Amino acid sequence: MNLTEQLLHALKKHGARQIFGIPGDFALPYFRIIEESKILPLYTLSHEPGVGFAADASARINGSLGVAAVTYGAGALNMINSVAAAFAEKSPLVVLSGGPGKNESHSGLLLHHQAKTLDSQFQIFKEITCDQVRLDDAERAPTDIARVLASCLRHSEPVYIEIPRDMVAMPCADVVPETPQAVDPDALNACVDEILE
Repeated sequence: MNLTEQLLHALKKHGARQIFGIPGDFALPYFRIIEESKILPLYTLSHEPGVGFAADASARINGSLGVAAVTYGAGALNMINSVAAAFAEKSPLVVLSGGPGKNESHSGLLLHHQAKTLDSQFQIFKEITCDQVRLDDAERAPTDIARVLASCLRHSEPVYIEIPRDMVAMPCADVVPETPQAVDPDALNACVDEILE
């Protein structure tokens, strides 16, 4: 399977029921895989803030991951308000964004939809998400995907996953979900005792 298919299967295993999105140039390669694979249904909307709010509502209503898929720059940056709202309200929202290819990232050329630097969008999303990853290494991707999705569920806050457009179809191993952290029974009993006092 390729990287995008593995990501979609991992989203489904972690409770995602559908994807809300708007295709755009940097995201077209992974949108094609979303549509052709039929792993998760895709609902295409007309405005990025609506994508974010729809995915946030899905997360809240279903008690699981909500997924918003957009393109780099104009798409993802237009969704900042809805992601910030999900962060403030502790909603498990996954933002999937297309991104410049690995070779484009190191070329020094300006790309359309680019903010100050090619990394600006990633840095902006660090402020309103609990975990982030740029899937620029297919070998490391399964571990990174598992970590980010576990963070989203554990903290019940948004996460950001950027997929460089030349990585979407790279061969990729299965994503193995992280093992949930064990509850310390002594700490739990101490907490119960304190609450009951």
